[in-house]
Parts: sequence; structure tokens; C-alpha cells
Amino acid sequence: MGAVRRHLARPELAEGARKDLSDALHELLRRAGRPSTRDIAAALRGVLHPPPSHTRIHDLFTHRRLPDWELTMCVVQVLACRARGLDASAECDRFDRLWSLADEELVLDPLADDTDRPAPRPEPTRPAPAGHVTAEAPPLARQPSHAALMPDADRCRAVLFGVGHYAHLPSLPSVPAGLRDLAAALAYPTGAFAAEHSRVLLDPRDATEILDQVRLACDEAEDTLLLYFSGHGLIDPYSSELSLALPDSRSDAEYTTLQYNWIRRLLLHSRAQRKVVILDCCFSGRAMDVMGGAEPLPLADIEGTVLLTAASPHRVALAPAGEPYTAFTGELIDILRHGVPGGPPVLDVDLVFRELHRRATAKDRPLPQMQARGSMGLLPLALNPQHRRETPR
Repeated sequence: MGAVRRHLARPELAEGARKDLSDALHELLRRAGRPSTRDIAAALRGVLHPPPSHTRIHDLFTHRRLPDWELTMCVVQVLACRARGLDASAECDRFDRLWSLADEELVLDPLADDTDRPAPRPEPTRPAPAGHVTAEAPPLARQPSHAALMPDADRCRAVLFGVGHYAHLPSLPSVPAGLRDLAAALAYPTGAFAAEHSRVLLDPRDATEILDQVRLACDEAEDTLLLYFSGHGLIDPYSSELSLALPDSRSDAEYTTLQYNWIRRLLLHSRAQRKVVILDCCFSGRAMDVMGGAEPLPLADIEGTVLLTAASPHRVALAPAGEPYTAFTGELIDILRHGVPGGPPVLDVDLVFRELHRRATAKDRPLPQMQARGSMGLLPLALNPQHRRETPR
């Protein structure tokens, strides 16, 4: 006979917010297929530092004390991704509210003692530079702990490149500002990518300069790799594949461009667990304020990859005259900078795409497109500044 998986015993709690949180955790565990505590702990390696043991996961479900907030939110994300029909971002937001109510209940309970409160544990920290001595840091407030849901910035890499000045095509004066400010919006600590691990190339000399940087990032990235391009896109007349226009590219000479397929080949061999490609580009670019649309790219067969594009195959992507950024990149920067009101603690790819799509629809602008494999849409890009900042008293 096969082994019988035992259910985790629910703690004995009085009716109230703490019991509501415990019941919700057990129900989510059931919907996720009741993975073992060892399976859950294994899924959190590289997410929490130090990684939790399976006994800490077991205690989260069975102990009467209020569970640690960071551990709770990370476990919720793991389980929600495994449960059919659940939105992980919405579940994280729901459990954040449940935890806050339980914490407030605990603060107001005159009979509560240390067995009811979360067990202390070391706070995650970024390693200090070699030879640098830091004083002991005070305990972090609960709100910055949302960073535990983010990728490990030290193991992430980003390459952002764009072309604003063209010798033979209409220039795009809004590209440089978009390139600079998008890199800043994605930067640690509010974003997933440390500045020292991000490479920004404006008006690169040639394809070799770009591909060398992409290859280096592909080799170094272990967690998440992000590639972004803004400029003109051209369609190869023979293969119909996308080419990225460089400063000296000509529309009648495909050999002067960077074939996107070269970037795709590098992605295929990267050891990064997750890959994000963002393309704000065109294939014709007939005027200074208009960029042509690009064909959808064959990225679905690359494991762990998500692709965001500025427009559908049959629409142009705008670079409006007088605006500081291209239409797509401008909205992306604004979302990362200012967040989504009423949203969850982190801005994952799927939430960012939905907000981009909503804004484009409201303004009657070209609709962005997204291709994502598996749960890649749940990849966090940045903390959500609009997530409520108050903590229970």
C-alpha cells in the first residue's frame, strides 16, 4: 500500500482573527494538494535567508503562536502558485490583511504571552562590501519585509539598451530618458535589480557590444535575467524575423541590424532560473512620433521566460512628440515608480501587464502583449509603493 499523507493538526485557538488566519492557511494548503513541509521548505530556498527548515514550516501550520509575517507570505505564494484557479498576488494581499488583523488582536489581548507571539529569527541582510564594517542594524519594521518576496538582487542581472539617435532612420529623442529612468525604477532596494549588476547601453556602437554584455549577464545571472530594448524594430524581408535597429542601421540593409534571434540563442543557454524580455520597438518607424509594430517572438519554448511587447503585430507603438518617454515605457516607469492603488505588496509581471493594458485601453493607445510560460507572470519586479503603509498598533 502507498504511504498515507497525514494532515497537519490545526492549533487550538479561540474564535477570532488568529483562528481565521490559521483556518485560511490550512484551506490554502488543501487547495494546493497538501504538499509536505519538506516540499514547501525546498521551494523557499533562495527566497528567505537563511532558508526555513521543514520544522519551521510545520510550526507555521500547527503552533498556536502567530506565525512570522515573512515566512507566512512566502508560504502563501508557494501554495497559491500550486493551487488551481488562484491569483497568487491576490492571495498574498488577502493573507497580509488576515495577518495584520491577527497581529492587532494579539497586541490588544492582555492575556497574550511569548508563546502567542512570532518566534524571533534573524532578519535577512545584503552582504557588506569586502573590508567594510557595519554597526549592528536595528530590527527592521514589518513593512520593509515585503522585500523577502522579491528575487535575490545579488543573483539577478539586467541589460537595458536603446537607440535614440539614428544616422539613417528617424531619431527617437524620448528613448534616452526612458532608458535611464526605467533602470532607476527597477533598481534595488525597491526593485529587483541592483545597480551594480545592471548594464545600461545608449546608442551602442554595434551588435557585438550588445551581445557581449548580454552574454556576460546570461552567464552571471542565477535568479532573474532582464533584457530591455527601446528603439526602432525592423522585420527581415527574407525570414520575417525581428531585427533591432542600431544607430547606423538602414531599412534596406538587414545586415546592419541586430537579429533578435542572436539574443534568443543566448537566452536559451543562460543558467538564470527566470528571464524577462521587454521590447519597446518598431519594424518601420516612418515618422519621429510613430514606431511600427513588431511580430510576436517565439519565446514560449524557452523555459522560465516572459515577454512583454509594446504593441500587437498589427498596431504601431507610439513615441508621442512632446512626451518625455515613449508611450509604453512611460507607463511602465510610472507603474513601477508610483505603484497600483489597492494592489498587493509587490508588483509582479502579470499585475504590471494588466495595468499597462488597462491604461492603454483607457487612452485608446496600442495594446501591449505578453507571453509567459508557467507561473512566470507571478515574478515580482518591484515593491508596490501604493500598498498600505500603516502597521497595526
